[in-house]
Amino acid sequence: MLTNPNIPVITTHVFLAQYAINQIATLELRSQDIVKAMGYPLKHTMPACERLRHVLSNKYLGLDGSYMDKYFTADEFLATLFSVLDIPHTPFAEDIAQIKDAAVHAQHDNKNSCYGSVSNGYQQMSEQDYEMVDRVEEYKLKKSKEC
Repeated sequence: MLTNPNIPVITTHVFLAQYAINQIATLELRSQDIVKAMGYPLKHTMPACERLRHVLSNKYLGLDGSYMDKYFTADEFLATLFSVLDIPHTPFAEDIAQIKDAAVHAQHDNKNSCYGSVSNGYQQMSEQDYEMVDRVEEYKLKKSKEC
């Protein structure tokens, strides 16, 4: 494992959220534009924007069921958001599955312990992060060659 104590480890959910935020900036989109493109009705713009903010700042990208509405499940919201932002879902499907799994485990641990659980999850996540960063770089390289 390649780790440097002077460089903070970027966790998968933070990386994906930052990637989405960077894409929003690149496309020069406002949150209202995004939720409209996702198909939310005009009268639900404010709650939809709040959900978008929540998903991009949530530890599990909202995949823990921490924010729900009648329009999208957590998976559908993220997939639709990625589609609107022109982010391919497939290269990140494994990473998203790992985030969902971590959310399920965290909920299970919190139910079984009043203190929660601390483990070597940080080391495991850092290895996954390097793999995901490699996949993102490969995808960017592929896209740049296509242009």
